Amino acid sequence: MVFLMLCILLLAITLFMLIRTFVLREHNRSSAPQTAPIEESRARQVLSQAVGCPTISRMQSEETDWSAFDNLGALLAASYPRCESHRITEGVGSHNLVYRFEGTDSGLQPALLTAHLDVVPVQESQWSHPPFSGIIEDGYLWGRGSFDCKLQVVTILQAFETRLETQTGSKRTWYVAFGCDEECNSLEQGASSIAAYFERQNIRFSLVLDEGGVVSERYIEGFSQSIAVVGIAEKGYLDLELSTKRSAGHSSTPAFPTALGSLSRALAILEQKQMHRFITYPVKQMLTHLGKEGPFAYSLLFLNLTLTKHLLFAVFSKSPTLNALIRTTVVPTVIHASDQSNVIAQEAKAQVNIRLLGDDTPQKVVAWMHKVLKDPSIQIRILRFTPPSNVSRVDDPAFMCIKQTIQSCFPDALVAPYLMLGATDARKYQHLCDAIYRFTPARMEKSEVQRMHAPDERISLDNIDHAVGFYRKLIHSW
Repeated sequence: MVFLMLCILLLAITLFMLIRTFVLREHNRSSAPQTAPIEESRARQVLSQAVGCPTISRMQSEETDWSAFDNLGALLAASYPRCESHRITEGVGSHNLVYRFEGTDSGLQPALLTAHLDVVPVQESQWSHPPFSGIIEDGYLWGRGSFDCKLQVVTILQAFETRLETQTGSKRTWYVAFGCDEECNSLEQGASSIAAYFERQNIRFSLVLDEGGVVSERYIEGFSQSIAVVGIAEKGYLDLELSTKRSAGHSSTPAFPTALGSLSRALAILEQKQMHRFITYPVKQMLTHLGKEGPFAYSLLFLNLTLTKHLLFAVFSKSPTLNALIRTTVVPTVIHASDQSNVIAQEAKAQVNIRLLGDDTPQKVVAWMHKVLKDPSIQIRILRFTPPSNVSRVDDPAFMCIKQTIQSCFPDALVAPYLMLGATDARKYQHLCDAIYRFTPARMEKSEVQRMHAPDERISLDNIDHAVGFYRKLIHSW
């Protein structure tokens, strides 16, 4: 009798899941407008030259070669003279670029497109193409910053230049802001300075769009469709210093454990252990959107989280990218002990980088570390902390406009909100706008995305054209 009751209960649960999944999938089906990418050879040429300006930002401002930023600004001014006539030159920071394009309806709240001018350093010996050559070869434009994120800088300006050339205005006033220090976001010279200018002018925005998710192919194993992910929030950022002291001395007569050995064991434990898993609002929204349009097996998994949450955790934990969506990640990145091979250091130090989910705090992370390490000699100090960003809504008209624009430019793609794993300049504007989103209009596989900040960064020529078309449509539509 008990077995029969269990079978009936299991059947009822299965039937409930199937009916619920069918209802949600059917309710969401719609067709997207079909449009072809727009060819913009000028954007390709300008981007190639822009990559040739080595705008590397440094944590110490005085170590940055600001002449490279001046050269990039001069290049963009010469390439897009109509945009240059709309540039704001006072009060926005000496190495930032900010533009204002007046709309026809002053009653509409303005919108902001933003990106950054700076790039990360390179090790030239690891590159197959010179990193600051901007070489176009095999259908790609190669070089540091080609994807992250001079692609947006150039294609945004190209879109506005074309509209100015054809005297095609927009209803809404648009601002464009390019900061100079996003890759060193503890500095205050870039987007922070620009945001302070907007605040002084009492400007609020109806939409802010920054770099972020792409149209990803094979983002989740088993999805045949491309998935365009739009960031509606960012994880928090935390740097911790771990240190310990032991006996120092000559390497010929070592006493164990050494400070370096003790610290290394602690770091190995942190790699083996992982913090707890949970589903935040942005991730739940992503799963709901994908569940309504994706393969049926994933629909069952994504649309019935109350019953399938632990199975989803098991699936996502196997992928570094998906795993980072469901937990606060902890990874050692820097270690220092002795400066000489024959000297045992008295003290060893390491830096650990943490990307925080939702409600996790530095205090929670430190408490978790002490619990799993079980070593009172390990001292933990907070070096730097930026809390998780605000979360933007998916039912906002601004999000719907971005979604429709993506569907127009990439008609085969499913569009879903998601949680940004890295940090962007977007959070610097969150006191000026409630509708902040993060999307890079490019179609890329995981292997291409992984070239960002790595050797052989590149962007396909087709993606340059896609980006120009996307921004032109968005400017017109919003």
